[in-house]
Amino acid sequence: MGAIDDFMKMLDRIPIWKRLGEVPSEVYDLKRRVADLEEKLGGKWPAEVCRYCGERAVRLMDHRGPDAHGIITELWTCGACQQTDRRPVKPR
Repeated sequence: MGAIDDFMKMLDRIPIWKRLGEVPSEVYDLKRRVADLEEKLGGKWPAEVCRYCGERAVRLMDHRGPDAHGIITELWTCGACQQTDRRPVKPR
């Protein structure tokens, strides 16, 4: 078995070989983190970021239109700071 041990020691000196040994645990960790995030979302879209306070708490509350130019005005409200944002949207 001396030849196999020598070969394994030689492989351990190759940087990419060491890195390949770490990959399975990283993949497992990433799968667990993705599953946790999907569970937190509960099948819902994530909230938008508030341009006033930066929190991820902005939700679409209402919309108006379309107007004569085909533009819809959306009203977005932040659940954290209660600021309201009007966003004009041109549908495709």
